[in-house]
Amino acid sequence: MPRLLTALDARWRPIFATAIYTGLRRGELLALRKADVDLDAGTIAVCRSHGNATTKGGHADLLPIAEELRPYLRAALDSSPSEFVFPRADGRRQPENLDLRRVLRRALGRAGIVTAYIHKCRRRSCGYRRREANPEAGRCPRCRMKLWAIPIPRPIRFHDCRHTTGTLLLKAGVPLATVQRILRHSDPAITSEVYGHLDLEDMRAGINRLSFQPSRKALPSAASAKKGPPFAASLLLSAGGGESEGSGVPGEDGGTPDPFMVGATGFEPATTCTPSKCATRLRHAPMNDLCPAAARGVKAKIGVTAYSSLPDGSAAVAASAPASGPGSPLLSALLST
Repeated sequence: MPRLLTALDARWRPIFATAIYTGLRRGELLALRKADVDLDAGTIAVCRSHGNATTKGGHADLLPIAEELRPYLRAALDSSPSEFVFPRADGRRQPENLDLRRVLRRALGRAGIVTAYIHKCRRRSCGYRRREANPEAGRCPRCRMKLWAIPIPRPIRFHDCRHTTGTLLLKAGVPLATVQRILRHSDPAITSEVYGHLDLEDMRAGINRLSFQPSRKALPSAASAKKGPPFAASLLLSAGGGESEGSGVPGEDGGTPDPFMVGATGFEPATTCTPSKCATRLRHAPMNDLCPAAARGVKAKIGVTAYSSLPDGSAAVAASAPASGPGSPLLSALLST
């Protein structure tokens, strides 16, 4: 904003500053009168638009004056020869078709807020012109004449000053209800959806406010990540337990019941592993995808997932498994959650 305000002519600087600091519409600015501005109280009464006796919302509003806006309003009030704050040179009210967009485009070009530059030869008969990203034109490659660097301003309208007001207020952390009152919207959804132009960095700054300060024990360490087996591999039968024999009943062998197999969709409800059509059987990976030792163990015995309740009312998972095998750490973790 400072670059834009500096690039504007002194005649237009107060009206653009007022548009940015208050979010007033073009018609409301051109119809603003000296009686509507109270610098002592720090307020602006928005009562009319262009030649109409009311605003777009159909009612008058009272807005506060930002401290940085005071000198711009003071200059406009002192230089105005009539009752209007931003009149013509003769004191009459500005016309409704005043092209403020053209004034804005010229200021954007001088401020360097552009999309590109057109390097054009000063010699009309040459006709050389080329679109470039930098303003250093140099000389024409055809006739060696100096080139003009014509800026192509960004496609910004005067009404976008109002968009800028709402966006900057939201990015500064001003509550949505306050921004709605400043922009005088009837629905806060208009304020958040139309004027809340937040980019990725704004969302990153917002989500980084989530700080729970977890304990050091809860944070994962690089050493534990390297030692632990992959989750999918821990759910399948390990190669070392493929030759062991057991009763297939959890806890009957005296060891901790380990998870033996898990279906493709996770832990399924307890059921008998029978070949009947009504029974829900746990699916597993194809035999060819397992190592030989694991395949032998799968063929020898199929585990069944079961659910039980702990004394405190929480659910626990138990499964049939061979008497030996390294799967107990996973079960212990499940029982502890």
